[in-house]
Amino acid sequence: MKKLLVKTLVLFFAVTTPPLAVAEKKLDIVQIMGQFVQANYAASRCIQPDQETLSRFLFNYKVVSVRASEELKKRNPGQSDQEIVKGLKQGTSTVEKAIDGVINSKGCEDPRIQDLLKRFEIQANLKL
Repeated sequence: MKKLLVKTLVLFFAVTTPPLAVAEKKLDIVQIMGQFVQANYAASRCIQPDQETLSRFLFNYKVVSVRASEELKKRNPGQSDQEIVKGLKQGTSTVEKAIDGVINSKGCEDPRIQDLLKRFEIQANLKL
């Protein structure tokens, strides 16, 4: 069970997945949550969205987070809710460090960061 959770979290927090590779395979809710985590963190470091955009994003983020947590619980029935949350927090920390590394070395203008900022805007405008 723990190996499955680790594999799920690795997929969830893949920072460098090329957009074409993502488009070629169907995304699941856990991967979508990973994209929300990445976009949210990049936005928190590089832009100051207006309150309306931020509110829309956070609403959508919450919807996706709830669904992804439910899916992780289905995939890992032997894991407690606390273990799943702990794994998500560890994965989030890893993603944040990776994004910090890119920003610290190449700045917010790095194409990978710009992609995340565009994704933030798209995710804020989803009608979930």
